[in-house]
Amino acid sequence: MSGDANGNLKSDLEKLECHFTWGLRVEDADLNFLEVKFSDSVSLPHDSENNLKGRAYNFLAYVKHLQGFNEEALECLAKAKEKNVDNAKHCVVTYGNFAWVHHLMGHDPEAWTYLQKLEEINTSSPTHPAETLSREVLGEKAWSLLKFSKNHYEAAKECFYEALQREPDDKEWNTGYAISLFRWDGLRIMRGEQIPLGSSRSLKQLVTALALDPENGSIMVYLGRIYQNNGKKLEAWKYMKQALDVSPNNLSVVLKVGKFLRKVQDYDMALNALKRMLEIVPDSPRLHHEIASTYRWKSFRPDGETRDPDLILLSISHTEQEVRLNPTYLYPQLELALRYAEVHQIEKSEQIFQEMFARTDLKPAERQALHRMFGDFQKNHMKSFDTAVKHYMEGMKLQNVSSDWHMCRKRLVRIMNRIF
Repeated sequence: MSGDANGNLKSDLEKLECHFTWGLRVEDADLNFLEVKFSDSVSLPHDSENNLKGRAYNFLAYVKHLQGFNEEALECLAKAKEKNVDNAKHCVVTYGNFAWVHHLMGHDPEAWTYLQKLEEINTSSPTHPAETLSREVLGEKAWSLLKFSKNHYEAAKECFYEALQREPDDKEWNTGYAISLFRWDGLRIMRGEQIPLGSSRSLKQLVTALALDPENGSIMVYLGRIYQNNGKKLEAWKYMKQALDVSPNNLSVVLKVGKFLRKVQDYDMALNALKRMLEIVPDSPRLHHEIASTYRWKSFRPDGETRDPDLILLSISHTEQEVRLNPTYLYPQLELALRYAEVHQIEKSEQIFQEMFARTDLKPAERQALHRMFGDFQKNHMKSFDTAVKHYMEGMKLQNVSSDWHMCRKRLVRIMNRIF
């Protein structure tokens, strides 16, 4: 690594191992979702390991950079450095990210400073050959690939597999490999492949990981999801209940268990777990979203036709909190518009839809969702089938960029069948 200010800075930067060199492209990810998820992660008060907090701040810094907020990215990196100040190896990715952000902001002297820090770490830690990533860097790379987007599941799987070749009985590597296999199998199923339970690699690996780390609620959740997806309700329930018992304050676990309980219509148990978590992280948009969804589904009375208005209002209240905490995200806004319509506050619904249609920053998938949900509003609450058809067709014109394309198509078919 050159220390000469006249050397090729960009070339040296491209040799680093950090988020800027791992192929994490802005077009592959939902940046708002990642920002909210990792902001939740770093705000949790429970005392997780410093290196895990450092990883979360590193990831959040990269997301902030992709959003165009480099000053905020530097703030996140400073917090990552603070978490790992006692372990230089855990600072490798942080310093690499620092160097990149400073360079992209035009602060090349600062970038060179961090390159020099990395050179000092490398010369003082000769235990790994230059071509082999350290344990700390390999772990951060693998988890970052896994969490950034589905386009990187296979690469994450290979990283965890590489780590397992070094340390076959390591808890972290076995857990990461199991989750990456689960995510990879999910993509295969979406493509129409059949994965019988008896031949599921992710199931076998999750069982192995749980044997090594029997108090890991996240592993239990994924085991529960596999059994749920295969119609094994009792097994799914067992693992979900265990996950909640061992990890009642783990936001990710509570959200996943809450969603499972909602789907099996155990609304009260779901709400109890989610509300307990809300006392710990009252400003989590994801938590308010799940509570709102649970109240919404609970509001349907046994006849399936009538609703409990008090529960709808509770759903609206939590959706309003989600919008307040995450005001630029499209989907909570659209959900709120439909909830207002359900309690006949049509003017509020129309105002939200008008504001969303006026936005010029929407991605094709977001605009498709907007047309689909406005079509639903017109069909279900305004009884304007012509307008609904127009917007479903507009959604379909955007091509198959999200699941909303299929929803628009299904609604058009139903309306056409009804007319003819």
